[in-house]
Order: sequence, then C-alpha cells, then structure tokens
Amino acid sequence: MSLRRIRVLCAIGAMHGGGSERQMVQILKHLDRKRFEPYLYLVYRSGPLLDQIPSDVPVFAFEERVRGGGWYLPGRMHSRRVADYAACLHELRADVSYDRTFLMTLITAAGAQRIGVPNVSTIVTNPETGFAPVAGRFQWFKRRLLHRLYNRSTRVLAVSEGARNAAIRFYGIAPERIVTQYNGIDMVQLQQQSVQMVSDQWWTRDTGSRQVFRIVGAGRLNREKGWHLLIEAVSRLVREDPQTDYRLAILGEGGHREELQRQIDQSGLHDVVHLPGFQTNAAAWYRSASVFVLPSLVEGMPNVLLEAMVCGTPVISSDCESGPAEILEGGRLGVLCRVNDSGALQMAIREVRQRAEAAKFRAIEAKSAIESHWTIRAATDRLQDILEAAAKQKPGFSENPSW
Repeated sequence: MSLRRIRVLCAIGAMHGGGSERQMVQILKHLDRKRFEPYLYLVYRSGPLLDQIPSDVPVFAFEERVRGGGWYLPGRMHSRRVADYAACLHELRADVSYDRTFLMTLITAAGAQRIGVPNVSTIVTNPETGFAPVAGRFQWFKRRLLHRLYNRSTRVLAVSEGARNAAIRFYGIAPERIVTQYNGIDMVQLQQQSVQMVSDQWWTRDTGSRQVFRIVGAGRLNREKGWHLLIEAVSRLVREDPQTDYRLAILGEGGHREELQRQIDQSGLHDVVHLPGFQTNAAAWYRSASVFVLPSLVEGMPNVLLEAMVCGTPVISSDCESGPAEILEGGRLGVLCRVNDSGALQMAIREVRQRAEAAKFRAIEAKSAIESHWTIRAATDRLQDILEAAAKQKPGFSENPSW
C-alpha cells in the first residue's frame, strides 16, 4: 500500500507577472507528483499568469471563499484572511504550508501556526530596503508580527545570501532558522520562447543606415524598479549619439505606467521608449535585444536577470544590496553599476555598445554559468527536501480548531 503524498498548500497574493509569481508557477509545475499533492491559495484570483497554473493544481481564492460585508475595522480584513487560510489548510488536511512574499506570510504563517500546520515562508527581497515601500500602514506592527511569525516558522527561506543576512538583522530572525534557497530557471521553456519572433514592428523594423541598439528591461512598473532612471539614461544617450537608433522596451505592468509615459512624452522619446505591457514571450524580446538592463533600487533575486542571461543577452544591473551581484559574480558575468544613478546606467550602456564583442563573450560565459547552477530542477529538488522535512514535524491536526 502506497503512502499518501505530501499535501502542500502554496500561497501568494495573486498571479501577476512579477518574479515571485513566475517562480510559483515553476514550482507548481515541477513538484514531483509522486511525492507531493500541490494546491494553490490566492487572495485574489487575478493576473496574467493564471492560465499558466498546471491543470492538476486546485486553486482557492479568498475573495471567492469569503464575501464582503460588515463594518470596517482596522485589522478585520486581515483577521478574516488568516481565519480562512487556516480553514483551507484544515479542509485539505494539508501537511505543510508554503508562501512567498512577506505580505502573504502575514496571513499564511499566522493561519498555519494557529492550527499546528508546519509552514515554510520565503523572503523574496532585502527587507532593509524593500519592506517600507510596499508594507503600507502600521509598518511597526507588521514588522514586529513578522519577527514573531518567522521565528515560529518551521523553516524560513531567503532567495539570496544578501536577503538572508538583511532579514536576520531587520526581523531579528534566529540565524539557524533561515537558509538561502536560490530561484531556479526553466531552461527548456526559455529557449523555446526565445526562438519565437517578436511581432512588434517598432522593435523589429530596420532603419537602413542608422545602427539599431535595442535595450530591454522587464518587471513591475513601480518606483522601486528604477525605470525612470533608465529612461533618463536613454534620453542622454539619444542626445549624445544621434547617429544610433536607440530603442528601449520596458516589459510589464504596474501602477507607475502613466507616470512613466508622461516622462517619455515630456522627454520627446515617444519613438524611442515603448511600454508594451506584460509579454508571455519575454524571452524572445531578451534574445533580440542588444542589452538587458535592470535598474532596480531594490531586489531580492531577480528572475528576469537570470532569464536574460539564459537567452545569451549581455546584461547590466544596478548593484543592489542583494541579488544581482550574487548572480553576476561580482561583475564577472555582467556589468554592475551604482544604484539610483542614471549617469552610471548611461555609461554602462555606452560601454556595452562600444565594446560589443567583449559584451557578447561575457554573455556566453554568463549563459553557461546559469545553465550549470540555476536550473529549476535543482531548485525544486532542494525545496522538495525542505518541504518534506517540514511536513515530518507536523504535530497533528486539531479536529476542533478555534479561529
């Protein structure tokens, strides 16, 4: 008689196009179905990645399970989400809870710990720089609550060494409780996508005598990603080198789209900079670009940087306190430049354009390094061992939980 598979309830806010959501899709696809029975819990059933969730993964959404109503009181919605997550764990008789992002940990770790289900929580950015911009109200209280939840978790994961060290300092996590778990990349899927054609004629058209230099970036359109700095850098390049046909495509969606578009229009760059939105074939854009640029002010472990490197594209990244320097091996595999500095981005792009052969050689080395050390299979294998070890620590269900 075969043993029951480990039931893992994975959780994230929604399925928008960010790195954490894409990583969750890959985890759900690659978990070994002989060992695990995966489920997915969302706060909102929304986002362009919904249709990429494997068909054998049941999806639960708070907004559908719990209808609105009642008086608004501070913390009431959070309490309802915690209670519903605990209820969902209990209904599924889940063996372990797994979440990504600290906003989800506030819900899932609280719900799991309430009914005695082991929980594994993932910190996806450097909290010393990434917490305040997204934490919203009551930040002091949320930080204190996360200190307690993380230190009671079965295991805490961080996507980079930099994020791990920062989390220990910022949240006061016991060092033995938190380990580094790098993201993984689906090489086969990326290579299949990369050979597709980009249908955008603005991106692909030839201008004849002028040399075309294509720059691509990808990620949420928010302040922390630093797109305003990249647009400013490209504006300067256009002015200093009018003989080159610069084109910048920033792939993604987010709350700063209108603000970025205003910057583009006011700078007279409407023919130079485009915001094509979320692209399912982003790898094709990366492969056809002259350079990929990540100008972030804050990062944890940026998947898009790994993906661009797999496509053989030279890369430039701001040297955030965690993530990019680990991926680029301190600058050996790509250009690192100062954070929050459009002039540094301008110089880095100019260097890649002027030394194209050296940049391509470095990109070949980078692709080989990613293919050797950053596969989704290796990352999932490590995660499976962590989840299995956590599930074995389960103290058992309460048949009459109080939430």
